[in-house]
Amino acid sequence: MELPISAIRPYFSVIVLEGEDFAGLTGFLEASGRGDVVARHEAEDLVAFVRRREDPPTWAGPEAGFVDVTHQLTIVVRRGGFVVVCTDKPSQERLQTWLDRQSSLRRYPSEVLESALIRGEVKNLWLRGIHRRTSVKADGKVLSGSSVEQTLSPHEDGSYVAGSARAALPSRPDLLLLKGNAGTTPRNALVWLSQRADFQTFTAMAAELLDLLEEARAQGAERPDFLTMLASPADIDEVRDAFEVIVEDPDTLPPGSLSDELRELALSVRDSPPAVTGFPDSAAFTLDGAEVVPEAVGDKIRLDGESPILDTDLLTVYYQSGHSYSRGRFWQARAPEYPFRNWRFEDFQGWDIRREKPRADSPQRIHDRIGSDTSLFDWVARAYDHGWLICDDGPGEVADFLHISAARTLSLIHVKSAKSHSPVRDVSAAAYEVVVSQAVKNLIYVSRGHLRQQLTRPPVRSPASWIDGRRVRGRRDFLRQLDARVATDETRVVILQPHVSQRVYDQLRGPAGHGSPELMRLHLLESMLNSARQSATGLNADLEVIASKE
Repeated sequence: MELPISAIRPYFSVIVLEGEDFAGLTGFLEASGRGDVVARHEAEDLVAFVRRREDPPTWAGPEAGFVDVTHQLTIVVRRGGFVVVCTDKPSQERLQTWLDRQSSLRRYPSEVLESALIRGEVKNLWLRGIHRRTSVKADGKVLSGSSVEQTLSPHEDGSYVAGSARAALPSRPDLLLLKGNAGTTPRNALVWLSQRADFQTFTAMAAELLDLLEEARAQGAERPDFLTMLASPADIDEVRDAFEVIVEDPDTLPPGSLSDELRELALSVRDSPPAVTGFPDSAAFTLDGAEVVPEAVGDKIRLDGESPILDTDLLTVYYQSGHSYSRGRFWQARAPEYPFRNWRFEDFQGWDIRREKPRADSPQRIHDRIGSDTSLFDWVARAYDHGWLICDDGPGEVADFLHISAARTLSLIHVKSAKSHSPVRDVSAAAYEVVVSQAVKNLIYVSRGHLRQQLTRPPVRSPASWIDGRRVRGRRDFLRQLDARVATDETRVVILQPHVSQRVYDQLRGPAGHGSPELMRLHLLESMLNSARQSATGLNADLEVIASKE
């Protein structure tokens, strides 16, 4: 059947390609989909067809006898050495995989798409994290507003990449049809406008888009300024020494983009992460003993190896060189440029930094024994021997300790033991992850109303309390001081975790630490602490971390 081309009204959502294999592309698109092609139109630089699919509804099995019928439109338009493809979402996903496997066609350069289409006010921004997964920082963000690029922070967002964006198009007399806001996913060379067009208008819009992109390329495409606060693309030659691989939940991908078998494999690998071994001079690594070699294929990086999971967009690889592999690209995070400024190094000589609490067989006994042991809880009782101090350790705790000074400064103190007492112990982000997560989660109690209500229900019958270092019964005096505080009084979130030593920290921050894998671990840790501090300052509090001098 001949497709009545003048009667179609597609949405303008296109993938922009470069290359000469027009016949190979159209052949793949026709052959790769499910269902029968029931209508077709072909001209010299145009192929359009409709595929009919019959499937049971998502809520019914095949035996129910119900059938949903859909008709999927595909348009392929050639203009010189460029090709524009408009097709349905599942076909887009298959096309992206096919583009990674051949060399005759390539996506339009992502940096040109960024330069041409994300220059105006940004209305929507989809960010994807390349940082090590942590409970105190989101894996991804979706921002919406009138100009969301102004909300970005290098501290908070330096370990994210812009997956997609929707921004105001330039207002120019030569852009008659491309007006308003346009969305783009640069890594997939995808561009969309939320409007339908007849076929003649559709082809004219495609021509305007190509002219706009070619003009931006001729002028020397530069990333928009706000994107420099995010992670930037990296060259494969800079990447070395993989140390961790994670697999995302397959449900983050569009429906239908994974087979049932591949989805089950992804779930299995996600729940049981594979063993990873990196190489000190290469981006290659082994995954459960099998070698994986990253290779540049067109404008993307392909992971060449035996596991089928490598062909999905679910894998993130972390490198000691400070880079990450995510969705076909290597990235360099910006976050390592910003050290955490609120370290406080204390002397723990005579204290067991590997032990958090006194040895006791019940929560009440822990409270009773604070002050007669060498644990970190005992150190807190000794160090905060002025003002009003209470222990809140136990189920539903606000923090391990809370302190109010004579100046009415409130401190919420969270305690975690070090993993080693060696004076040359390695930096470990994992040693801080749990306690930082707890501190951020409990920021809700910074509000005085929430805090007072919670503290009236202590976790044990006789909670430990002190005034100027002297044991007292109950919390009555502490609560009086809490009630006397006013909005301008300071609030601090204090994390006591002495695993990082000042000796090692100063070495890593000095000339001797340059290029050290340990420095990269410190960067990961301080990025996490900066993120947590920003959460605290947003509630008019501050974050301080107590570590060890030795």
